Amino acid sequence: MRNLLFFDIDGTLITDDGRKIFPADAKAALQAARFAGNLIFINTGRVRCNVNEILNETQFDGMVCGCGTYIEYQGEVLLHRTIPKERCREIALMCRECRMQSFFEYSDFCCYDPEVDLPYLPPVVEEMKDPGYSFVTDISGEEFRFDKFSGWFDETSDVERFKREIAGEFRYIDRGPGFFEVEPEGFSKASGMQFLLEYFDLPFSSSYAFGDSNNDLEMLQYAAHSVCMEQGSELCRRQAEFVTTGVEQEGIRKALAHYGLFGK
Repeated sequence: MRNLLFFDIDGTLITDDGRKIFPADAKAALQAARFAGNLIFINTGRVRCNVNEILNETQFDGMVCGCGTYIEYQGEVLLHRTIPKERCREIALMCRECRMQSFFEYSDFCCYDPEVDLPYLPPVVEEMKDPGYSFVTDISGEEFRFDKFSGWFDETSDVERFKREIAGEFRYIDRGPGFFEVEPEGFSKASGMQFLLEYFDLPFSSSYAFGDSNNDLEMLQYAAHSVCMEQGSELCRRQAEFVTTGVEQEGIRKALAHYGLFGK
């Protein structure tokens, strides 16, 4: 029986310290597990346009992107949940009023509002511009839209109003001091896993999830077998069935070996 293996990117497959190192031992381990008959999927909060760097480094069967809002298998789009443009503009304006510096993520491009002048987003934008990445910056423009978003706030932000405004329609995820992520209600890394288990008609027992941060919690809770990286959040470490070593300490290889996913 083949298994479905789901991997977060940042802090799980690659280092999240700015170096973005994807260790050679992890790449080799993924390909060995895939060769053994397992299906290997990325499962990330990143949207589709922001995963190319890792796709260029190794081969995956598919991906769950944007917290379950986009699912792709062997180049075919199986699911893409979108938000009406007018609603996107309303939310962006509310973010501006609440001083929540948001990074609006769509499958094909990303957007931000330069009117929110907190200092957190500009370095991210500058880093992503290096390979010629382009952004939409007019929240009232025809192109502006998003599937999900994340961002930053400080003591001048009206976080409580922001949470009230999105309640029921979106889910707020606390990603640590001053950082948040927002996913549409009913969509998550876990919903992406469920979709693919049903698509391939595989039993729940064949699901494996590998993550490290709080936006991986639902994925780790849902999976039959869950792995947290050594440097993962305390919540993820408590949730995981197995805690492996760090990204650069052969953590992925050791976890796959622990579950016998390289075959005989």
